[in-house]
Amino acid sequence: MSNVDSQIKSIKPFKFSGKLNAMTSKSFLQRALALASLANGVSVLTNVQWSADGLAAADVVHQLGADVQEEFRKLTITPDNSSSAEDVLLNIGESGLGLRMFSGLASLKNQAVTITGKGSILERPIAPVMETLSACDVEVSSKAGKLPITISGKLKGGNYTVDGSFSSQILTGLLISLPLADGDTTLHVKDLKSIPYIDMTLELVQLFGAKITHDDYKVFQIKGNQSYNGTSYAVEGDWSGMANHVVGAAISGSVTILGLNEHSLQADRAILTALERTGASVVWNNGGITVKQAQNLPFELDATHSPDIFPPLVVLACAAEGVSRITGIHRLMHKESDRLAALIETFGKLGVTLTTESDTLLVHGTGSVSAGTIHSFNDHRIAMAGCIAACISDGPIQIEKSDAVKKSYPLFFEELVGLFMD
Repeated sequence: MSNVDSQIKSIKPFKFSGKLNAMTSKSFLQRALALASLANGVSVLTNVQWSADGLAAADVVHQLGADVQEEFRKLTITPDNSSSAEDVLLNIGESGLGLRMFSGLASLKNQAVTITGKGSILERPIAPVMETLSACDVEVSSKAGKLPITISGKLKGGNYTVDGSFSSQILTGLLISLPLADGDTTLHVKDLKSIPYIDMTLELVQLFGAKITHDDYKVFQIKGNQSYNGTSYAVEGDWSGMANHVVGAAISGSVTILGLNEHSLQADRAILTALERTGASVVWNNGGITVKQAQNLPFELDATHSPDIFPPLVVLACAAEGVSRITGIHRLMHKESDRLAALIETFGKLGVTLTTESDTLLVHGTGSVSAGTIHSFNDHRIAMAGCIAACISDGPIQIEKSDAVKKSYPLFFEELVGLFMD
């Protein structure tokens, strides 16, 4: 792997061989940081590896007054529960979860909280955030429907109806916040997407000491005036980033990954269903998962609740001879890129035809891809998938703006080199 430019990587064809520890789940880490900032008492988070989104969440928690002390893979968070009349400015970096989750937390404050960010997040639509908070009688404003957004609070209990079709992350912010609100809440949610991520939120809410019940994710009953307790929590490994490595092994060799939860609530664990359908060997043993190449069959998968694994799923489909069908493309528009358009353009440059049929992406796999130069579209998941595609390439694949991986997996290239087998 050469590095002509710090943002251009050239990946030669290779096979997977080796073992690694799973990167920390940024989804669980960000939720845990948010809850720790609201708790009574000190929380200790272990198994912490930083990504850009994780760092942004830690910075926001600090901006909200919490003391965050770091040791090796360990964070100690001491919240500041004192009230203040001063307005607050939060910078959530490029984190979509950070924007949507901390908007909910901001509505608990007695003062105005303004949230801004940088990079691609400045162009993402915030109307769904504003509409959801407004539906809960929270005063919110922005300039021309983009960041910065100002939340003037204050969230109280009530009978509310919100739309869950755009992102479950907005609901996550409410579910973390409403147990602390004055008064009980009945929250009606229409057309909820990415339900596994709500399960993650509910699991951590319970771990930190609050209780929420629901009726099939359509009606949530939340007692007000609850509290969170300082908690010790070991953050589990990240299925989203590791999806790239298990796909690479499934199409080109083998890999063993330690630190993944076999029974995880993470939506992107669905990558295992795709591996099984394509004929890969998947074995759990002694706290690790080993994936080996076996068959490369076309497959079908509904990824509506796990849109972040679309890029590695496309690579998996490219390795099969025939048409694979991946459903849920309506979830791909408002990511770091227009991920559907990015996938079609990226793999088109690598000689693979991708077409759409209603809400389904059809990958016309031939068993290989062509050498070529692609752009990450500043999307970490496109960059990683492009690298993994080199496993079935007839020559090097160059990825422009490859540093996009820092958003979720800063050590991606370093760890990938450790898995190379020519």
